[in-house]
Amino acid sequence: MIPHRMKRFEVFVGTWNTTGEVHATEQSPATTLVATDTYRWLPGGHFLIHEVDARFGSQPSRSLEIVGFDTARRKYLSRSYDDRGAEEKFEIILRGRRYHILGQTVRFAGQFNAEKDVLQGVWELRSTSSWKPWIKIKLARAG
Repeated sequence: MIPHRMKRFEVFVGTWNTTGEVHATEQSPATTLVATDTYRWLPGGHFLIHEVDARFGSQPSRSLEIVGFDTARRKYLSRSYDDRGAEEKFEIILRGRRYHILGQTVRFAGQFNAEKDVLQGVWELRSTSSWKPWIKIKLARAG
């Protein structure tokens, strides 16, 4: 049984085929993104596990994200870990079909289609003075 406060995230459970256009940054050239995103419940349903197996151009990238509800802060939060040893904390907002991920150095704004089997949006990177588009992304439910 999934706790009531986590039910809104059921829309993610399953496997998604992900594609994206990655803009050039100071650290890397423009490229493409191809990935498989897999979401599943940790037993008990209090946390959503998100695994990513991606390629930025020819570079593999793997990460793990854990999404849950922080009762003290009354917010949905996640923590992400990647194969380069990086860790990030995010605030997650899912209202209706709109989905936002808010971090210190990256953020995402996107929207599900009416059937909730496609999620499209843009990741942005924080520069010294503003946010700049980083990845235009599309997740399509694989099945």
